Amino acid sequence: MKSSITKALLFVIALSTSIIAVELIPVNIINKGKLLCAKYNSEARNKEQEERKLRSFVGQSKDIGAYCNNL
Repeated sequence: MKSSITKALLFVIALSTSIIAVELIPVNIINKGKLLCAKYNSEARNKEQEERKLRSFVGQSKDIGAYCNNL
């Protein structure tokens, strides 16, 4: 009896931890976009390199300025 309760409790803990981790994925993507925009908008030495990184993150068809302004 004690073993089955322990297994059930461990399952609930594992399930809740995985749900929390999945919910944090969009936050991580948004933060990465904000960081890339900040580097792009700053007076970086190699602005072309920062633009390439941001372009690969945003996509070729989207406007970088509009993307950064919407964050």
